[in-house]
Amino acid sequence: MRSIRGPAIPLVACILLGIFLLAPGCLQQQPSGQKVVSGCPEGDLLLLTEEVYPYSYMDSTGTLTGTSVAVVREMVRRSGCSARMEVHSWNTSYEKALHTPGAALFSTVRTPDREPLFLWAGPIGTFGYVLYARNDSGIRLESMEAARAAGTIAVVQGDARHTFLVENRFTDIRTYPTDAECLAALENRSVALWFGSSAAAPGIMADTGVAQGSVVPVYTLHRVDLYLAFQNTTSPDTVRRFQEILDAMKADGTYARLAGTAEGEGKSAGPAAQAGGVPARTLLSALSSLVGTRMHGISAAMESLALTSDVRSGDWERVRPLLVRLEADHPEARFWYARPDGSYYTTVDNLTSANIRDRSYFPVVLGGKTSIGTVVLSKTTGKYTAIIAVPVRSGGNVTQILGTSVYCDSLEDALARSLPLPDGYYFFVLDTEGNTVLDSLPDRTFSLAGDPAAIASLLSREEGDVSYRFEGASHRAVFATEGVTGWKVAIGWRE
Repeated sequence: MRSIRGPAIPLVACILLGIFLLAPGCLQQQPSGQKVVSGCPEGDLLLLTEEVYPYSYMDSTGTLTGTSVAVVREMVRRSGCSARMEVHSWNTSYEKALHTPGAALFSTVRTPDREPLFLWAGPIGTFGYVLYARNDSGIRLESMEAARAAGTIAVVQGDARHTFLVENRFTDIRTYPTDAECLAALENRSVALWFGSSAAAPGIMADTGVAQGSVVPVYTLHRVDLYLAFQNTTSPDTVRRFQEILDAMKADGTYARLAGTAEGEGKSAGPAAQAGGVPARTLLSALSSLVGTRMHGISAAMESLALTSDVRSGDWERVRPLLVRLEADHPEARFWYARPDGSYYTTVDNLTSANIRDRSYFPVVLGGKTSIGTVVLSKTTGKYTAIIAVPVRSGGNVTQILGTSVYCDSLEDALARSLPLPDGYYFFVLDTEGNTVLDSLPDRTFSLAGDPAAIASLLSREEGDVSYRFEGASHRAVFATEGVTGWKVAIGWRE
């Protein structure tokens, strides 16, 4: 079985990396008679992985890098253990990890059938199980039940996602050997949906030449944690040692830093079309997918909630506990509940003194349509927020509006952690008016206000590349229109 599939790129059958840690000698096999560090296996720990961006992948210099690689590397460094790493196809790495004493596999999903086969340390990362559809399919999903009835779903045979569908009573399933073949079946309309992963899908779409925005996320079924899985004859002391080290890394902030910073940073950025060995358009596809998946995930949860009797009741005391739970799941957002006259409630203030009747999205939602992506200055928090608002119907009429204000700064930070970029590259996102919604520049705000021709060029096209002036220098970016919000997402660099 597989964990998550990487981009459809050729894999070397086995790449044995002789340099693994920053500290010299950390991966050398211990000389005979040398004392073994407590909690370390005798000899080298064999760490097995596959190529899947952004967790583990080969950069342009042939060096293994990625967020999970950085985390595992630091775990080994702190342990004092000796280790080496091998990169294979997923099936080869999985089989070697099962049958090789002293081996460990990453990054893998901890499923019930795998649970007794390995000993586990983690989580070392996370991603989503996402249903994708053609943008022209008209498919909109509000619940898992709706997804079961939406049509045939393509999924990789034997993958953890395949197991998930079967365990959750999906029956209209068609399996394929690879995600690329699942995507091809979706494109030629052999299936209605593709069950992919938020980690791998952007790279697969980019590598197979899928046009930006033609395949979009329509429902996130499950969030998945990724682990370091040790062969089951490994000493429990070793596994315990690595878990304690990981816990300490999370406590001291190291994990957050490494999980959001690729090891390729600081290396030569390479030609403009390549960011640290990864094509800029692959990074763009990843950014677009991350934005769409996050915004759609919140929207789907709200649309499902809007169908409940508690939300339809109009009774704030019945609605508030539901929104409190949503905010616990989505700390980057503030949820609210509005009346047709524009007055509204929040979980913090209850009935507020403000009114949102003058917001541009308000009449749209009262007319029965969901609105996603309007950026406003919040009347209750004073922060810039991206609005998601869905109609609440009773008796065929819109009687309330269920909404959320997604804090742009929090969304920006989450995207920056999920999409590590090589040194010299940055992302930015513009709303439908050409205003900057998000960017990854840590100490300043990206703006095209001084280059109206560049804004016009971006807004007039679905995708492409654009040159512009920023901070007195020439810059260039590749961009696309994100399908859920309509925002322009871009990867930029200085020329």
